[in-house]
Amino acid sequence: MKLLLDLIIFDFDGVIIDSGADITAAVNHTRNLFELPSLPGPTVIEYIGDGVRALIERSFKGCPPEMLEQALSLYREYYRLHALDETRLYPHVRTTLESLHGKGKKIALVTNKSEPLAELILTGLEVRSYFDLVVGPESVQRMKPDPQGVIKVLDEFQTAARCAIMVGDTDSDVEAGRRAGTWTCGALYGLGDKENLFKSRPDLIIDDIAELLTHIE
Repeated sequence: MKLLLDLIIFDFDGVIIDSGADITAAVNHTRNLFELPSLPGPTVIEYIGDGVRALIERSFKGCPPEMLEQALSLYREYYRLHALDETRLYPHVRTTLESLHGKGKKIALVTNKSEPLAELILTGLEVRSYFDLVVGPESVQRMKPDPQGVIKVLDEFQTAARCAIMVGDTDSDVEAGRRAGTWTCGALYGLGDKENLFKSRPDLIIDDIAELLTHIE
């Protein structure tokens, strides 16, 4: 399928960056502060995708609310200092962004990760200059799967929905794009649950971000 697009909107964790190891380390560091045992990496990965509060609530299931608030604060403090310990770009991300940029496409990020953290990581991995806009939870009232972030990007660039695509690794990303009216692309190489991603029926499925270029005119 070839699509005539002006705007490419990416999710962050699981699409642009492989951040699972650093998120897992931060969750388990925080649990250990409360003398709770570490969680297996795959378990923490399953908890990623709906924002940091949901991550902590899932990682501290059954704990009292006051502990959750304390854990959230401690997690944020630790992760901010260690967000680039192991986090890397997925293969071919840089060259794909370069190609899209060279074709004059607008590139945006819509993430449930905080904007300051997203900016920190993008800058640290030396790809911030490729993104024309970064939208996190600070800029919307409702996070994905709500389409508000995607619609905000469309409005910012005055782009028709069918001239844009939302690329994500979870069914939440696909739902957000579909509800905003954009094309949708599922990234199988990411952190999200692949079965749920297939069930969400995105317009495109890719195993490597570079494959996106073959579908864009």
